[in-house]
Amino acid sequence: MDRFGGRAAPGWRAGRVEVAHRPQRWVRYASAMRVPLTIAARIVACCAAALALAGCGAGQLAQTSSEVSAVDGTSGNVGHFIALRNVLLPYPPSQTGTYPAGSTVPVVLTIVNQGDQPAELVAVTSPAGQVQVLGATQIPGGTKVISTAGSAGPTSPLVVGELRIVLTITQPLHAGLATPITFRFRNAGAVTLPVPMGIPPNAAG
Repeated sequence: MDRFGGRAAPGWRAGRVEVAHRPQRWVRYASAMRVPLTIAARIVACCAAALALAGCGAGQLAQTSSEVSAVDGTSGNVGHFIALRNVLLPYPPSQTGTYPAGSTVPVVLTIVNQGDQPAELVAVTSPAGQVQVLGATQIPGGTKVISTAGSAGPTSPLVVGELRIVLTITQPLHAGLATPITFRFRNAGAVTLPVPMGIPPNAAG
């Protein structure tokens, strides 16, 4: 019945019901749309964070690749307890950056015996020439021995406890190229290292 006492038109109540339920359907539709939008927002945030982290990583990688180590020699290990550190050939005294064939070249390094038992350096060899080992080839446990540049030749007097390794080359050695040198220790084995040439003295620091 309508408010005037008559029968309502057939479509009036249906229309009223449709109008009454329209807000509920709109709420359900809006709620359904909110979920995908929330997920999309989270995906965008995650992508932004990933890009930021990638940028930071790239910057760190570039910085690391541009850094130069303070030690210009090479290093290696023999067995479990013997460590060779900062192994290098000094830069040639001439300005050419080359040792001519026949030169005597000192091998600079530090040998560290990290074990309890003494270690012994029994041989040093290189395809670049003949190697002489002079002085303290015995390294007590828990100590180190340093082979320095010394003077120009292997005949210079040695300090007690000092080690000197001298390479008499049969071919020119050029700055920027590594020279293979093998170090052999009794009961420990051997290691071959690509030994670089040091930087010029006026370039240090």
